[in-house]
Amino acid sequence: MQRSFSYQNVISRLFLVALFVIYISLSSMYLLLPPLLALLFFLYYDALTKNDLFALVTVIIMLLVFEAEKGFWFGSTVIFFTFLSRYLLPKIEQTIQCKPCIAGIFVALGYIGYWVFMWFVNQVLLLSVPVIDWHTVLYMIIEFLIIAALV
Repeated sequence: MQRSFSYQNVISRLFLVALFVIYISLSSMYLLLPPLLALLFFLYYDALTKNDLFALVTVIIMLLVFEAEKGFWFGSTVIFFTFLSRYLLPKIEQTIQCKPCIAGIFVALGYIGYWVFMWFVNQVLLLSVPVIDWHTVLYMIIEFLIIAALV
């Protein structure tokens, strides 16, 4: 009897989500590990442009785990990344053809853009403003190198 490998993609993605949950928990304890926000943004945009629903759902689950672990609003990353992917990034990709520049834009929008978005939402709702420290610059450098290798 032969085994069916039709669920191999599902199992590998679930394994990836489980590894991400462990990694994001470790990144909360060890501040030198980046939270991979810009990488998740890149994977989200890549899944949207390729119309890959399963990859999109997997990345959304990872984003929700990220939000829960870091204490952000539920669904805020999905809303922000959808807005950027729908309106801003297609115009940027039409104008800029440099691959490392695109990687830098993903990192800047992933970290700085999301911080500005959360700052604006928290100001409207009269909540405390999120904090940026020197670790964010380290995270941006590490994730720029990762995304530049993927682009």
